Amino acid sequence: MLKIFGGMIIGSMMTMMLLGGASAADKVLANAQTLYLDQLNRPDAITTVLLLVVISIFMGTLSMWPTRPAMDTQKFIKKLRRHCK
Repeated sequence: MLKIFGGMIIGSMMTMMLLGGASAADKVLANAQTLYLDQLNRPDAITTVLLLVVISIFMGTLSMWPTRPAMDTQKFIKKLRRHCK
């Protein structure tokens, strides 16, 4: 969507430069900047949903990550005795 928006702005800038000069192009650029910043401040619903899905998959993967089981005390003592000899 931003690529299409940017293409429209570039096209209108070229047209304004041919027809209206620098003052018309400055007005178009100022309008484009305010709309772009407004869009950055308010993400659309699809972006929000995708972000929530990715975060939930990541958190689910982390919660199911295999953990290393604790070593039995007796095995640990045997290994220590082997190394101490």
